[in-house]
Amino acid sequence: MELNFKKIDDLNATLTVALAKADYSETVEKELKKYQKQAAIKGFRPGSAPMGMIKSMYGKSILAEEVNRLASQGLYNYLKEQNIDIIAQPLPSESIQSDIDLDKKEDFVFAFDLGLAPHIDFNISDKDVLDKYIIDVDDKEVEKEIETLASRYGELTEVETSEEKDIIYADMTELNENNESFEGGVDKKRVSLTADLVKDEQLKKQLTGIRKGDELTVNIYSLFNENHSVISSSLGISKEAVADLNPNFKFTVTEISRRVPAEIDQALFDKVLGEGTVSSLEEFKVKIRENLEAYYRSESEHQIEHMITHLLEDKHPVPLPDAFLKRWLLSNKDQHYNAENIDERYANEAKVLKEVLIREKAASIYDIKIEQQDIEDASLGYTLSMFRNYGLQNPEFDFVKKFSDDSLKKKEYVEQMNDIALRRKVYNKIKEIVSYNEKHVSIEEFYKMIEAHNHQH
Repeated sequence: MELNFKKIDDLNATLTVALAKADYSETVEKELKKYQKQAAIKGFRPGSAPMGMIKSMYGKSILAEEVNRLASQGLYNYLKEQNIDIIAQPLPSESIQSDIDLDKKEDFVFAFDLGLAPHIDFNISDKDVLDKYIIDVDDKEVEKEIETLASRYGELTEVETSEEKDIIYADMTELNENNESFEGGVDKKRVSLTADLVKDEQLKKQLTGIRKGDELTVNIYSLFNENHSVISSSLGISKEAVADLNPNFKFTVTEISRRVPAEIDQALFDKVLGEGTVSSLEEFKVKIRENLEAYYRSESEHQIEHMITHLLEDKHPVPLPDAFLKRWLLSNKDQHYNAENIDERYANEAKVLKEVLIREKAASIYDIKIEQQDIEDASLGYTLSMFRNYGLQNPEFDFVKKFSDDSLKKKEYVEQMNDIALRRKVYNKIKEIVSYNEKHVSIEEFYKMIEAHNHQH
């Protein structure tokens, strides 16, 4: 076996693997003899078929499998021995012709194009300064949170006439151009909504002050703020079908519910904090303030991590073998990428890849290792966050643990959790290294700052 590595530039290379008959003949002969012993061919006792017949029937496939195995093994052994890091799997070379004529030749040449991993000079120190926001929670925010909790733990009661925040339940029927029921269209589909979420001011006024049994003609797109995903979910139809809907629908009110806030008393204290945790309104306010401060410390930490992402990106420009990677995506993920969308979609792929490469470089420099416990912890946190997004605020630990453990049986999920764990440990290390400029801000100022920052990016 002969290998020839040629570096085209810092990000691209070719590698050829040349195989002679001596490299594969012994293994191929052994495999043919195995087939001969095992083959059950009509007209011959098991294991007694002529070798010529075995070669004719199986020889080419055995040869193809062996030379491909040797070429792949030779390629990856060479990369490992020479300490050459590549991105993605090698591709058949576009500049060098492979020579693999199994019918006419005994010597073969496999030619590969390689995308080389870029060199990264990692550069983070205490000279890098990040803003750290200390978010002040005032009495007004505590009172607002208590009002929110009272509403959350209140009870729904049916009312006759709607206000902006009431939940309106209605049957929706699609209409034709004559404002009659559209044959084959959506018919009496139950939906729920609140007027205060409707952006169309005229429609919002129509939905305020209506009563059970009232009928309106509404524009389905205005009702759900042009959000096709919400329309799809509410009407139980595909997203593709949303665009073909007739805009006008009959809206028949079937029920109106209002959430009546709970009394701010011991029963509410126990529901929010646990039975007997506090016994007075003043103690309740202290706990609510502590919870809010903990939440906003977490929000501040998230903002620091966001700024670390920008810091890493700004200080470490990472070149990539773009043409090679686009070709790789088109070859290996053709269900998602084609000639029309590759340039647009590659931009996001490249951004994610650069972040991964920078994190892996940091992990190498700081000798950060991911242990099994790190992956399990990441999975538990991810699972708990997912349940909370679905409305389960305090799921039982055993339930979360079982779901997490079941998920960790899937290889792709484990890789995802490994990435999350690596990011967490790298960012925690960088938090220890950089310096901070602490700024006291109100909650309103903090979110205005985030909104302005997001607008810039």
